[in-house]
Amino acid sequence: MIIKFSNIVEKPIELDGVRLKKIVQGMRRHFDVQEELREKVLERSREVIRASSRAITAMHRGDSGTVRKEVSRANSSLSALVKAVKKDPAWMDSGLVQSACQEYCEARIVQALIVKRKFLGPKELKAPYKAYLSGMADAAGELRRYALDSIRADKVEAAERALGHMEDILELLMSFDYPDAILPGMRRKQDMVRQVLERTRGDLTAAIGQQRLERALEHAKRKAK
Repeated sequence: MIIKFSNIVEKPIELDGVRLKKIVQGMRRHFDVQEELREKVLERSREVIRASSRAITAMHRGDSGTVRKEVSRANSSLSALVKAVKKDPAWMDSGLVQSACQEYCEARIVQALIVKRKFLGPKELKAPYKAYLSGMADAAGELRRYALDSIRADKVEAAERALGHMEDILELLMSFDYPDAILPGMRRKQDMVRQVLERTRGDLTAAIGQQRLERALEHAKRKAK
């Protein structure tokens, strides 16, 4: 049997214009909502980061009133941020949300260690584990700054406490030995904290040595008289 293809008439493909339009409209509504949500997340994230940064700066100045005000502001903004992303939980893993949580954790951890001399856990801060650990690592840098300020103010005991907190932070971080696929950037954070700790230990050792030398010289002067 011979089929003559010339006799086969191809029917033109008819597109369902109405159905296609509805599909496009549905997708556009989805992305419009995503765009609106992103703007809210971006705004709240910036508020959290700015307030957390101001709180840390105030801590180093010893301005407890500003610290409380900015921490409260950061907490309110973070609560609003978390509430906004409940519509789409996938946003919790976004860089914007994680960065905000990380900065907030850093501020709260530094505040608790300097003022109350205690550690706050992720449950107390209502923070994702990854953001909490990153915030904990960054807190070590602020503790170094606090230790150096204490050394300059001749408050060696305060500097020693800060160094002790930094040692605790490193010990905590080193217990999380996971690949980047599980904890992105953790090994880099561990190395950073280790370096900051060693530099601070060296600075504190030098300061204590200088303090002892000055006391010995002062004692010798008194004996000479």
